[in-house]
Amino acid sequence: MNLIPIPPGLETESFVLEAGAMRHTPEILRKHWGAAPNVWLVADENTWRAAGEKLDAILRAAGITCCEPYLFPGTPTLHATTGHVDELLAAFPEGCVPVAVGGGTVNDLVKRASGVKGVRYCCVPTAPSVDGYTSYGAALNVDGLKKTLPCPAPLAIVADTETLANAPGEMFAAGYADLMAKIPAGADWILADRLGLHPIRQDVWELVQVPLRDNLSDPTDVTRVFMGLAATGYAMQLCRDSRPASGAEHLMSHVWEMEDLCFNGESVSHGFKVSLGTVVTTALFEKLFSLSVDEARRFAEPGLCRTAREAEVDALLMRGCYGTEAKEIAMSKFLEGDALRERREQLYDSWEFLREATQRQLFPLAELRKKLEAAHCPVLPAQIGLPAGQFLHGVVAAQLIRTRYTILDAVYELGLMKVLLQFL
Repeated sequence: MNLIPIPPGLETESFVLEAGAMRHTPEILRKHWGAAPNVWLVADENTWRAAGEKLDAILRAAGITCCEPYLFPGTPTLHATTGHVDELLAAFPEGCVPVAVGGGTVNDLVKRASGVKGVRYCCVPTAPSVDGYTSYGAALNVDGLKKTLPCPAPLAIVADTETLANAPGEMFAAGYADLMAKIPAGADWILADRLGLHPIRQDVWELVQVPLRDNLSDPTDVTRVFMGLAATGYAMQLCRDSRPASGAEHLMSHVWEMEDLCFNGESVSHGFKVSLGTVVTTALFEKLFSLSVDEARRFAEPGLCRTAREAEVDALLMRGCYGTEAKEIAMSKFLEGDALRERREQLYDSWEFLREATQRQLFPLAELRKKLEAAHCPVLPAQIGLPAGQFLHGVVAAQLIRTRYTILDAVYELGLMKVLLQFL
């Protein structure tokens, strides 16, 4: 059994990653849940065919009791909503060991339901598509707003590389894009750290960022990409926060998800929306720090008063699909008057440091595009069905939905949003 070493202090205690790993699931279940676990498999119809049927047969052949599995429909695309969590809670067998068999959505639903029930669960991923398999918390749509709700990470993960490699190619590409997003997310963290808003935790930074470029080096290597995604999940466990994994690029993805972005009749994957957000974030960093401080001062628009900002926020949220908290979040971090002047001066004073530090962190935009294209990830709005107006709106609205400081906040506070949007 190929047990992958796990950093100390995590909620996840076993991680198996190898070809044919599912055959070890009975041993892992007995190791963590005792000699006679009562297993409840949760999947959708697609992931049941990909791995659930086989796993069910393996468990029964090993003498493990299995409850009636819970299968979500295979179509339409399953979304991670609190409503689906409620479905699982209503069906949750007493005394069971939940096993999530699926992609990121199935995992988040089982993770949250298990957390609410106060039981630990096992994850059997079916695609190398997201970093959420090993993370603390579940990313769910709550009353229209995408939020990360607290719940423990899986106690054990059994990742069969044969299953992962057989996943649809676009799911692997989505996972590569989600891993690539850690590059600009790191630049956002550097920015927040410099401003004293969210200090970098060095052990967490090293867990994700030190192996990141190597894990991104081959867009065809399922094992390497999945290891990078798993490391990011571990970092979120240690941090109890998704800062190590996401920045402005994920906020854009959340906006387009809340708008139910579809292309060719299908919901656009998280990873593909993040891919475009990664390109945009990198472009914003490059364009911002291609300016001198004098140019930034000269091009800056004056800050708004609170009343004008409220009207601006209302206009950006006019579609009404962004949850009830978005305006409150946006106004909670709004700066005006002396506070805005102080923030601008803080950014101007840090200009050269931030230019050099973020340039070291980021791939140059042209190189980033080539890497994403080589992995069959989208780099243009039209490739995920985004009209120009909705694309630009999503970039601006993404600044409203989280208090997490990113390049979007810096550009807005510097009064340069309109100037820089023309370069996207």
